[in-house]
Amino acid sequence: MDHKFLLAALAAAAVGFTACKNDSDEPATPDGTTGHPLATVRLAFAFMLGEHPYTLDSTVVDGNGHRVKFSQVRFFISGAHAINDEEQVVGEFPDAYLLLDASQATNDFKLGEMEVGHIHEVAFDLGLDSVTNHSDPTQHITPPLNDATMHWSWNPGMGYKFFVLEGRVDDDGDGVVDSGDPAFTVHCAGDVLRTPDHIHLHHTLVEGETFTGHGKVDLSGILAGIDVLADPDNMGVTPVTTQAMADLAAAVDEAE
Repeated sequence: MDHKFLLAALAAAAVGFTACKNDSDEPATPDGTTGHPLATVRLAFAFMLGEHPYTLDSTVVDGNGHRVKFSQVRFFISGAHAINDEEQVVGEFPDAYLLLDASQATNDFKLGEMEVGHIHEVAFDLGLDSVTNHSDPTQHITPPLNDATMHWSWNPGMGYKFFVLEGRVDDDGDGVVDSGDPAFTVHCAGDVLRTPDHIHLHHTLVEGETFTGHGKVDLSGILAGIDVLADPDNMGVTPVTTQAMADLAAAVDEAE
């Protein structure tokens, strides 16, 4: 009887322990989350020329002082993740692919949802990860990865163009850039050109909030170290495209 009583007591204890453990686990919601309060995070960028808004009518200078007008300024951002003051990743947005375009009136994008808490910065890549970079744009049904103009269709092994600069450069020194001036092209493409960057936000999310973090792209130094008149055609991985990605990383910052 004592042996049977002991077995019964152990069984009852095991059931009680299991029940307590289940009680302490957070119940999953129907969508598979654990029921933590969530907020939505967005990023919005403004193209600037120093302290002034940039448009495609604006004139910039290259690294050798030549006056330049762009017809295209476009680049990808991907791999965004939120980091707190302790340098811990507190939110990840692996499905957010942003294509910033200076010709657009707004560049405002949804990153996704994350648990409430403090965001010190959002880190991201300028460009695309290797797997995405070498995917087929015709297999993507939603923007921006379905944008064939940002992919090297004639050389698919290179993948997407991470950063596109096109325009004209003043070649006679008259200070005017017009249709008679020579064109130039800078197309940054290749896995090795993916460049880490970040913007500081300093915001504490509350439940149900949609928070928009604001950044800027200051094009005043976007051609630092680059002479587009002397070297007007650069595609793929070259010293010029490598410098252009570094200039882009310096241009992207939090809004003041």
